[in-house]
Formats: sequence, structure tokens, C-alpha cells
Amino acid sequence: MLLFTHDFQPFSIVEDFGFRKFVSALNPSYGLPNRKTITNTLLPAKYEEVYNNTKKELEGVDSVTLTTDCWTSSTTESFLAVTAHFLDNKFELKHRVLGCESFSERHTSANLASAIRNILVEWDLENKVLIFISDNAANIKKAIKEDLQQKHFGCYAHTINLIVQNSLQSVFGILNKVKMVVAYFRRNSAAMAKFF
Repeated sequence: MLLFTHDFQPFSIVEDFGFRKFVSALNPSYGLPNRKTITNTLLPAKYEEVYNNTKKELEGVDSVTLTTDCWTSSTTESFLAVTAHFLDNKFELKHRVLGCESFSERHTSANLASAIRNILVEWDLENKVLIFISDNAANIKKAIKEDLQQKHFGCYAHTINLIVQNSLQSVFGILNKVKMVVAYFRRNSAAMAKFF
């Protein structure tokens, strides 16, 4: 399963002639599972194993910090993710993705809070959250602070990005003019020759 879960190889690799010959050379008696077996049996079994191990791991944790984010893919599908960060009993920092789900609802604070609440309930974390960290969008801040009644902290990276974007607003006019001049000389070889 590491071939798929760690190396992100497509399931179809088990049908590739070269890969089949390679595995056969390593162990001629081993029968590779087909793509259907991987999809319908092996992957769900691995998911259950990881899910149960994570559930057990979180049962022994007193508190977690959660990060959450929403984004839209290049195919315009919207997603919501929640990740738990905590110290285990050996004081090692751990990170576990609790949910990364398609989110077709409008991104209102109530809808976001409802989806996050479902994840908290599923993982039995309602009373273990120290703080939520997210971007600074008004809808997610409201979902966390008001709807879920949790502490919220804005992401430093997002805050710095907003500051930089805001400060660049004053130079965008100049940057656009410079880009137009550069583009003109790149397209016009006669003008470029006169320039030098």
C-alpha cells in the first residue's frame, strides 16, 4: 500500500507490463492484486486501520490545536480541511488530518461551523480544543468564535501575506507600466535594437 499512499503511484501501475515483470523477477510466486482489489478491498482496509489508530491516539490526548482551511481546486470543487496538532505521551509533536472533505455548501459561518462541528464530534474533540488557527476571512473567524464558541488565532503567514499584498497596491500602477514597456521591447526587435 505504500506504493499508493506514500509514493502516490496510480492504482493502474499494477496493470503495467514493466511493473508486472519487475515484481515477477523479484518473486515469481507473488500474484499482484488487480486495480479493483486495491480500490475495493486493500485501500478501505488501510483507511480503517489508520482511522482506528488515529482515534485511539486522540483518546489519550488532553488537548489539541486545530488548523482549518477552505479552498477551491482548479476544477472549481471546494474543500474544507481540519488538522489536529498535539503532543503525544513522549512529548513529540504530532499532526493528523481529521477531515479533508468536499464542501459544496455556501461558505457562510453557519455552514462552516456545522461541518467543523461534525468533525469535532466524529473525533470526540469537542472539549479538547485549545485554539483554532485559520486564515483571517470573516466567515471562518465568525464560525470559530461565535458559532463554535472557540478561541481563534489568525495564521501568521496569511496575515503577513495580507500586509504585503496591501503594501504592493501602491506600486501596482508603476509595475504595470514597467511590464508594458518590457513587453513592448520584447515584441519589437527594431525598438530593442534602438534601445541598445
